[in-house]
Amino acid sequence: MGQNAFYTGLSGLRAHSAAINVIGNNLANVNTVGYKSGRASFGDYFNVSGARLGGNGSTNQVGLGVGMVGVQQLFNQGALQPTEVETDLALQGNGFFYLKTSDGMSAFSRAGNFSFDANGDLVDPSGNKVQGYIEKDSQGRIIPTGAIGDINIPVGMTAPPAVTTYFEPRFNLNSEAQVDDPATTVDESEPFQFSVGTSVYDSRGVEHNLTIQFVPQDSDGDGRLDQWAWEARVPREDLDITINPGDPDYYVVDSGTMTFDGDGNMVTPAANISLSIPAWSSGASAQTVEWRLYDSQGSGLAHSYAENSAVESISQDGYGLGRLHSLSIDPDGLVSGVFTNGQTLELAQLAIASFNNPDGLFRRGDNTYLTSVGSGQAAIGTAQTGGRGAIVSRALELSNVDITEQFTSLIVAERGYQANSRVITTADSVLQETLAIKR
Repeated sequence: MGQNAFYTGLSGLRAHSAAINVIGNNLANVNTVGYKSGRASFGDYFNVSGARLGGNGSTNQVGLGVGMVGVQQLFNQGALQPTEVETDLALQGNGFFYLKTSDGMSAFSRAGNFSFDANGDLVDPSGNKVQGYIEKDSQGRIIPTGAIGDINIPVGMTAPPAVTTYFEPRFNLNSEAQVDDPATTVDESEPFQFSVGTSVYDSRGVEHNLTIQFVPQDSDGDGRLDQWAWEARVPREDLDITINPGDPDYYVVDSGTMTFDGDGNMVTPAANISLSIPAWSSGASAQTVEWRLYDSQGSGLAHSYAENSAVESISQDGYGLGRLHSLSIDPDGLVSGVFTNGQTLELAQLAIASFNNPDGLFRRGDNTYLTSVGSGQAAIGTAQTGGRGAIVSRALELSNVDITEQFTSLIVAERGYQANSRVITTADSVLQETLAIKR
């Protein structure tokens, strides 16, 4: 008997010892975020140089043992754990988060436990910077095919103000309102006078009040309501004008009348009105604000029905300076900022990498991977495109290690190790018997 049996058994010990190491590493990372378990793959060794066919066509190769030919990475989905952290992200489906290391290398990860560092960069626990699309178009929307860079959202980020260019109220003026009787000393119309107020913002983001005051009138002397007089007013102290003693506390920007037909539909004004406001005391320049009385289909927004005067809705397009209040990240990886002025702005979109062969990625440690010849180059895109998975915000992907399966594999590997140790002891006993023949 030759010594092949010793080395065959030794190869078995080495292979199963390596398998136990793989299983141990899996169990050690059972609570590692985004960890993907490994599986040892064995391959048998044969002597091929002296191989020849037997009489029945079979070979007479003698095995030389076993070796571990690789550790297969299992990228099946891990369970998702909900969290209360907005920057905790999980990938549900294929793909990897795209990172940049401190030395500028491209790295990839399934672990999405991110946070912002002192510079406002979105980073992982090791300081690798999360990459995303950061280029915007003229409307401020992220271009998902544009430049990729560090996702940076500094503390105290602001949204610039926007000047008011229009306001659009929908309202009713009471068709049964009383008008002033000139024969009396009491103004009977006063209880029926009505105002529509809105905020307007100047070019510096300062908020001002604009009020449209309505007074029911009798224009033909028959004692009945037939028109409403209106005045557009702003506080006089808000304007860069001279204030004289006795001046009212408001400044009339414009005035006119409003009439309705027998069905309560507005007849005049026949078009939207442009209000020209002088320069503001805040230092902002004069501005023109459009009072929209008609919608895009030409329907009037004011009516006169037999019910109390009331504002149904009002909107305007201006807003003041806003500070970042919170973030939201949608399934496409679009990072939006919610600001204190009520605006939501697109800030970045996470870049997601996919590979032809994820199993070929090289483990770098710290929950990151590097590309290799086996994995192929990374294909960078956005979530939910090109076969990439969706991003789940406020969640983390847990390790995909199945403890029950690992313990079972550990028992099998242990038995394999024991069996191969018996081969060595048996070969040693046979060799001892051979040596005893000489005595």
